[in-house]
Amino acid sequence: MVYHIRSHFHIRRWPAKILVYFLLFLLFDLLFPLPPPKPMSKLVLDRDSKLLSAYLSTDEQWRMPTHLHEVSGDLVKALIQKEDRWFWYHPGVNPIAIGRAALYNIFSGRRVSGASTISMQVARMMERKERTFLGKLGEMFRAFQLEWHHSKTEILEMYLSYLPYGGNVEGVKAASYIYFDKAPATLSLSQATLLAVIPNRPNSLRLDLHRDAARSARDRWLKRFEDEGAFPPAQVQAALQEPVTAFRHELQPHAPHFCRKLASGLQQTVIHSTLDSRIQQVAENLLSEYVRRVRHKGVSNGAVLVVDNLHAAVRAYCGSANFQDGIAFGEVDGVQAIRSPGSTLKPMAYAMAMDKGRLHPDSRLIDVPTDWNGYSPNNYDEEFRGPVSLTYALRHSLNIPAVEALRQAGFNDFLDRMEDAGFQSIRKQRAKLGLSVILGGCGTTLEELVGMFNAFACAGVRRPFAYTQDELARPRQGTRLISPAAAWLIGDILSGIERPDLPHDLIGATGRAPVAWKTGTSYGRRDAWSIGFTPRYTIGVWIGNFDGRSAADLSGTTMAVPLLFELFNALESRQPHLAWPRPRNVHRREICAETGDLPGPECLRKRKGYYIRDVSSRKTCDQERMLYLSPDSSIQYCTGCLPADAYLLANFPIYPPQLTLWFESNNIAYRRPPPHNPACTATFDGEGPNILSPSPDYEYLLEDGAGQEILLQAASDGRVARHYWYVNGQFLRSSLPGERIFYAPKRGKMHIMCMDDHGRQGKLQVVVKMY
Repeated sequence: MVYHIRSHFHIRRWPAKILVYFLLFLLFDLLFPLPPPKPMSKLVLDRDSKLLSAYLSTDEQWRMPTHLHEVSGDLVKALIQKEDRWFWYHPGVNPIAIGRAALYNIFSGRRVSGASTISMQVARMMERKERTFLGKLGEMFRAFQLEWHHSKTEILEMYLSYLPYGGNVEGVKAASYIYFDKAPATLSLSQATLLAVIPNRPNSLRLDLHRDAARSARDRWLKRFEDEGAFPPAQVQAALQEPVTAFRHELQPHAPHFCRKLASGLQQTVIHSTLDSRIQQVAENLLSEYVRRVRHKGVSNGAVLVVDNLHAAVRAYCGSANFQDGIAFGEVDGVQAIRSPGSTLKPMAYAMAMDKGRLHPDSRLIDVPTDWNGYSPNNYDEEFRGPVSLTYALRHSLNIPAVEALRQAGFNDFLDRMEDAGFQSIRKQRAKLGLSVILGGCGTTLEELVGMFNAFACAGVRRPFAYTQDELARPRQGTRLISPAAAWLIGDILSGIERPDLPHDLIGATGRAPVAWKTGTSYGRRDAWSIGFTPRYTIGVWIGNFDGRSAADLSGTTMAVPLLFELFNALESRQPHLAWPRPRNVHRREICAETGDLPGPECLRKRKGYYIRDVSSRKTCDQERMLYLSPDSSIQYCTGCLPADAYLLANFPIYPPQLTLWFESNNIAYRRPPPHNPACTATFDGEGPNILSPSPDYEYLLEDGAGQEILLQAASDGRVARHYWYVNGQFLRSSLPGERIFYAPKRGKMHIMCMDDHGRQGKLQVVVKMY
């Protein structure tokens, strides 16, 4: 009776004991928390989660975080079968295995069997200790902790990530890539078994050093798996026949510049990028092959950036033609390098001027020598073309019209828009920039230029590029740079093939997709650019030398365009056709073929042209004028001196003063009206002569007593026959319109007036200083 009472008493105390043990465990768990996880190698994956590049962990190990779904089922099964069959069921320690191991070791007199569960092995790998009895108790405690804080799947994933494979290789993913050059999900049973047995003796079974020993261990365990029914006999026999050919592979980075950019800029261990490995491989192959073909022309490198317009996601990123080419500075990232953009910024100035209603595709611009406060650019061929349309000027990349477009768009507004588009170098240089910015007088990167052209392809909105899947998943606020109408009109202009920067052998080379593109060549022929877009992709190409060397053939047209079209042809030729929908406020209207303005009553030729409704100018053409002439057409009359009879009516084009001067200076024939009636004393309204020199925006510093002179020159339209010059109220002399005359000024302010033979005046003031 006493025995039963005591037994019952002890049974009733069990819950209290269990509670005490549990509370003690919680206390020790609080006092001795789990060691921090081991540092992992940083991984960069492509859009399909394939490995692009890996970097050593902070403790110089190849240790890659591994998830269960990334590993071959055969490997997981082999590891559990070999190490811990009851892994999914025990609480971290398997008491049956401990008892069995103790009996084996006692009767054998030595350690022939272990009882470490996978959880205990993870604990040992997290915190290395001597293999003693106390050390084993510590492992058991840590195993309980692991089971308390982590799920079974998490523990197994830590195990897969920490397993030692010799040298500085840890974890099945790193071992799979380093020894088999493949993802762990694609391992065969033979390879899976090798990775299951090596961790027991990681140094003596290293695949790159002790292949035969590793094969013997594999065969022994494959036969045991067959005996235990873990794998079908046929699969085991096939695995036994598979040769062991593993050796240590170098983890060669794919898209090295891209991966380096992400790895250095992001903190997460695993970076899921937007890069498309197929497109990247196409871009790399075409770029390296193209640079090889043109190397004999003094060109050693290039860069390519491909962006998917729908998602504003980077799909290919080639910072150089060959990352390993040290002679050509292949490690330099050409996508991020700051270079002169040449003429590639011109489309934005034209688009902004369109949005302000100042210009439209058929606006007439004057391509003649022009001085803007001392800035007098030339065209790339040092030729001028006189009156041209905006479309012609942009397709032929003329410089004078581009500077005028910049003035029409507003210089500061243009710089603001460049900052909105993400041009960091322009933001930093802003205080030093002038009108030359539109011709490449600034610094930009390929990434920034592709971003601007991507806005043209995306209805005028610039979205930040997505480099990672996280960025792609988050809403990205775009910045409107221009209207959809202006973006469409620029795309329509730049997709025309009637232009000098398209080699004839490339016409039609892009299959079905219309390509809009712009070239650029930096001063001194150091950089060749070609940036293009279709409805599907925006692609930027830079060709040049990272050491800044120039080359005679280094221009956007001859060097960058061919590669751009090769890229579009490779990416677009088999894709379904896409087109840009024309915005609803872009229409066609009848215009004067000569000026692009709405037809006036005297217009001789008319045609259709695009315009933006409620935005584009509705100016009526007044170039053709009806003039009153004497019967012999020797003089013209105004309404103030028109005789009652005996006169003729005739049409004459009245060109702007600068154009008239250019005609005269270059002996270009044009229909010039006869001089006005010399006997007429009437005065006329309107603008007087356009004084081209001197400039009112400069102080003139002359050497005292040296007799230095300044140039006086003014232009008028063809109706003016004579100019009359006055300095400080005193008549100087008369001249023909456009005639160059010189004057030796005195110190101080100089008031200059030029009057034409119609009584109209042009005035300005300059300051002269002597030294």
